Amino acid sequence: MSVFRPPTSFYEGIAWPGFPSTAAAVRLALLRQMEETQWLSRRAILSRQLLQLSQLLRHVWATVPYYRDRLEEAGIVPDRALDYDTWLKLKPLQRGEVQSAGEALVSTAVPKEHGSIGEASTSGSTGEPVRVLSTQVTSLIWDVVTLREHLWQQRDLSAKMAVIRRISGGRAAYPGGLHLERWGRAVGSVFGTGPLVALEIETSIANQVEWLQREEPAYLRVYPTNLLSLANHCIAKGIALPRLKQCLTFSELLRPEVREACREAFGVTVADAYSSQEVGYISLQAPGYEHHLVQADCVLVEVVDEDGRLCKPGQVGRVIVTALHNFAKPFLRYDIGDYAEVGEPCPTGRQLPVLKRILGRERNMLIDAAGGEYWPAFGVRGLLAIVPVRQFQLAQTGLGEVEARMVVDEPLAPEKEAEVAAHFRSRLPEGFTVVLKYVRDIPRSAGGKFEDFVCEIERPEAPKSSGP
Repeated sequence: MSVFRPPTSFYEGIAWPGFPSTAAAVRLALLRQMEETQWLSRRAILSRQLLQLSQLLRHVWATVPYYRDRLEEAGIVPDRALDYDTWLKLKPLQRGEVQSAGEALVSTAVPKEHGSIGEASTSGSTGEPVRVLSTQVTSLIWDVVTLREHLWQQRDLSAKMAVIRRISGGRAAYPGGLHLERWGRAVGSVFGTGPLVALEIETSIANQVEWLQREEPAYLRVYPTNLLSLANHCIAKGIALPRLKQCLTFSELLRPEVREACREAFGVTVADAYSSQEVGYISLQAPGYEHHLVQADCVLVEVVDEDGRLCKPGQVGRVIVTALHNFAKPFLRYDIGDYAEVGEPCPTGRQLPVLKRILGRERNMLIDAAGGEYWPAFGVRGLLAIVPVRQFQLAQTGLGEVEARMVVDEPLAPEKEAEVAAHFRSRLPEGFTVVLKYVRDIPRSAGGKFEDFVCEIERPEAPKSSGP
């Protein structure tokens, strides 16, 4: 499908060719560049990233005093050409450092061409909220990558989009939800679209499904954990959503079982996007595949091992991200707290760096007594075959202990409790015990996110080893 479908015409009486508004024309021009550069060689893409990074670093050196000592220590100074090996010597920025730096990380002179400055904060799901500043330039980049994602996935823009997420002010409360004429600023400012409907995520799963049955969307954008609950509910009740074409996930870790449940319940695929409040889009799912492609036009991403060396395909490491266009509060080599596996080159021929898997945060990893780390998967479908759990979360509360927090209609019989505990133990390293705990509710974070596993113990000092 061609990317360059006719844009909405801004001029009265002109239907074809589309005469876009100035704002839409800028978005289309940027999208055109991005769609061409994705096919360049890795070396050519990196050279363009370093070119932009040099511009950003000159600005940082002059207006963001916090970074000066770090840059000098790495040998990065304004009058010296930047190469990638030198860049990798820059010490990664930790989340705690962002918090303690405060205003020292904020530019004292943002270029006026970058427009007004907006402020936001992360949801604080890690317990460490971070203040973020952005400009109209970074908002524009966000819009263009959003456009790219829709076009990569070849969506029918005239169809209805549904969104279930945290929405303030009661505007999207059940049963009606929120109704808008277009999908949103990013797409609606450029192309004609169908309507968008939205529902507050605190709505019960049963009512979410009833709402979806009434609205009959072609596309559903939702958190992965919420999508899994929707799919399992529909499978259990024999409910179909026949008009649904694809589900879009964001914000949380997307586990394979969500894709499987979505295929079984609705017969559709899932398209995932990886982003953060601090740096914007990081990667998008590749068209026709399940791996991710780094959005190298707007971020420089490194996946590094415990010694700070770049990981090779097949290796798992920490995700280090630099936003290339944020001149208000730059994040240079930001350790975002996530782990990912580097992938082989994309079969589509696109030369953007590949993330085969995104494995979540350090707090999503199980730790054994020797310090080995594991990304756990708990067989949700198998669990539901034992007991109709409404919601669950597993928390590591000791080196050999996991607490299974469950929301159920009524406590289980002893034999069912034993079966549930055995199910979870089969997914854990040898020697772990499982303690069941009944709770009334497992709340989401302020941003609407939910984590089905958290590690609540201090990490041991023993050497780490990779888990399966």
